[in-house]
Amino acid sequence: MKSKFKIFCFKICAVVVVFTLLFGACNTGEQKHFTAFNGTAVTVQSRNKSLSNAATEKISVLLTELNAEFSAALSGSTVFKINAAAAGEKTEISERFKSIAVSCGEMREFTDGKFDPSVYPLTLLWQFAPNYPVPDFSVPTDEEIAYAKSFVGYDKFSFSDGAIKTTAGAKLDFGGALKGYAADKIAEILKADGVTEGYVNVGGSSLYIISTNTLSVMHPRDDGNIIEVKLKEKNLSVSTSGDYQKTYSLNGNTYSHIIDPDTGYPQQTGVASATVIGNDGLKLDALSTAMCLFKHDFDLPENGELYKFIQKILSAEDFKNASIFAVCVNGENKQILTNKKQGEDFTLLDRNYTVITVN
Repeated sequence: MKSKFKIFCFKICAVVVVFTLLFGACNTGEQKHFTAFNGTAVTVQSRNKSLSNAATEKISVLLTELNAEFSAALSGSTVFKINAAAAGEKTEISERFKSIAVSCGEMREFTDGKFDPSVYPLTLLWQFAPNYPVPDFSVPTDEEIAYAKSFVGYDKFSFSDGAIKTTAGAKLDFGGALKGYAADKIAEILKADGVTEGYVNVGGSSLYIISTNTLSVMHPRDDGNIIEVKLKEKNLSVSTSGDYQKTYSLNGNTYSHIIDPDTGYPQQTGVASATVIGNDGLKLDALSTAMCLFKHDFDLPENGELYKFIQKILSAEDFKNASIFAVCVNGENKQILTNKKQGEDFTLLDRNYTVITVN
């Protein structure tokens, strides 16, 4: 008997960004693999040397600690305790947890609420957690969505003296930002160990590139890559989000795992993927997720929410040097919004797309 749903465009490691590393002849390094965040694949590549045993152990310890604090599915984790707590009950948190929670709150404000770690009740309702995929996927009713939305809102949580929430049933999931944070921290360990050429890949969508010449962004609709970016700097964080990574398809409709906290529904904005290159992986993860939830105007791009949000990103001190690529698709309308120059900064590999420069 055939299942009534279909999952597509998702691979085990969700490889959303792939890249070509161009180094000199000296290549004495190695690649190591780790697991974190409920099975998330972590790849560490050092090119100029082998990792020391001490560095390898530090990476393992870091990932174990992050999982113990931030996994929403791991019984006994800090996030699990917060989610299970009653209203007004305090959960003890580490300084690291507090710092990450505060940073996520700042990014929620910056993205006008599109990035919100408290969207987890809706993620659960749409069956993208804790076990994806499920064999009996069904679309929630409007009443179920409205009820789940009543528990969403990062302002329902405080983190000044432990974690306290005002509403029982409110739940957190920091997965939308933690991969970028982890990639940055692992890179710190690599560089302290003497790695000058290499990268960190967390889940395929969050990277830290110590040294490389080009980065190719996977095509969100076809095989292969859609653009090749020329990287002129070292030590860069990269984040990509897309509507094709984890999906359900039912009765001719496709539902993405990126859920809008405002509507309670998966994204329907025309944004197929969003890639941000810059500094601070946590913040870039938040930005790429949020970009997928701002509507794009294919007829007058500069009037659209996405165009204006990209302008906001580029005007912020933290992101003024960022490189942004938003791939937008609506039938035969295919556009890429970017602040970079075609030919000079990147090569367009699919000529069916029109490049729109954000000023």
